[in-house]
Amino acid sequence: MINSGRVRRPLCAAVLAVGLVLSGCSSDDDDENAGAAEPTEAAEQQGTDPLPPLPDDVALPIVFVHGFAGSAQQIESNAMRLVANGYPAERIVAYDHDGAGLDIPGYAAGLTQLVDETLAEFDVEQVYLIGHSRGTAVGNLFLSDPASAAKVAKYVAIDGRPCPEPQVVPCIAPVQAQFPGQTHVEVATSKESFAVQYEFLVGEAPEVVDIVPQREPVEISGRAVNFPANTGRDATLDIWAIDAATGARTGDEPHASIEVGPDGEFGPVELENAAHYEYALSSDTSPVVHHLYLQPYVRSSAFVRLLSSEPDGTIRQNTNLGDDHTALVIMRMREWHAQGDPDVLEIGVDDGEPVDVITDFVGNSAIGLHVHDDAATPGESTQALLPYFGEQPFQSGIDVFLPADADADGTVTARNLPRGDASRPQTLNVPNWPSSGHTVSLVFADWAVDGA
Repeated sequence: MINSGRVRRPLCAAVLAVGLVLSGCSSDDDDENAGAAEPTEAAEQQGTDPLPPLPDDVALPIVFVHGFAGSAQQIESNAMRLVANGYPAERIVAYDHDGAGLDIPGYAAGLTQLVDETLAEFDVEQVYLIGHSRGTAVGNLFLSDPASAAKVAKYVAIDGRPCPEPQVVPCIAPVQAQFPGQTHVEVATSKESFAVQYEFLVGEAPEVVDIVPQREPVEISGRAVNFPANTGRDATLDIWAIDAATGARTGDEPHASIEVGPDGEFGPVELENAAHYEYALSSDTSPVVHHLYLQPYVRSSAFVRLLSSEPDGTIRQNTNLGDDHTALVIMRMREWHAQGDPDVLEIGVDDGEPVDVITDFVGNSAIGLHVHDDAATPGESTQALLPYFGEQPFQSGIDVFLPADADADGTVTARNLPRGDASRPQTLNVPNWPSSGHTVSLVFADWAVDGA
């Protein structure tokens, strides 16, 4: 089997999977239970259940192909919405391939193998194919072979190449122009785009578009990968329960400890719904620990991606390192906006004055923001562009001095007021690890997590 990043989940995972509010295509402020049975007070407190399973002949397996510098993380939120509408979780598949390469024929060959494996596993004759950005080039080339096209019932080409002409399979091509104010990656992750895709694939509008806590325990699985190649990160993964107010670990032992193999796969791991965790990647070959802090999971996911790199990788080589300051990588699968209706992303340490790192040069295409002290102006927060990072696709870098502590006894607070929804602040608190021995990533969800 190819290294597709596919996560196999037992059938019971569908029962444990995402429960979301039955709100149709309404906004978060509309009646959240329109069309649903009147919930009990206990149900309202504990979350919701997914809708009844869709028939197999309607819910054909979905194969998602990401774009340049992407991964399966870009279908994570919409996979949750699919499951909430009754789509079987195990029938959603993602093809992780080299996010930095340009071997479109090679990726199309890998897609062929994955599609064939999916057809065999579910004993079906066709799948639904979804591509995003460069993934549409892969999808179009795959469909140019009549034998491959016969294996696809419907095709969604998101903000990339248009549908093949002549259309060899039923196809839609959602683009930014259909969703005012949305950007390239956002079109792959937004609830508005989801609604269009779902109606095309299933034949009716979804009842569920907004994400709220599920009733059942949350289970996650996924991969630790080297960005952007999406090769597996061979490491030890320790998942620690943490204090949401400080980011400090709350126990002497991790919630889970996993030896991740060369494929990078881990899970399933059960988490407390809406709780905060640290995901620490370490290895015997380097003293550097990569700490990742993800916004709390309120529903199950099979598409967790811990985007990392080898300790001697190019990202760390271009990061100013030292004992006295913390270096952050802040990610969201929804571009950070600096113009128009901008995001606010304030970073501060303990009682220090927070700095808004969303500046004009960030533009409206950055997914990953590198925030650390520039070697050219040590100890200062100039908010100037850092070398190297602004030249990388979907990345930017901002000079901010974040004082570190050898024992990481301080707290770095990152507070985002998301554009279009500034009334729902999103906050991650993490220890002020010194950059000399620690890499720190903060991963915000592409949708607002209430209470986070």
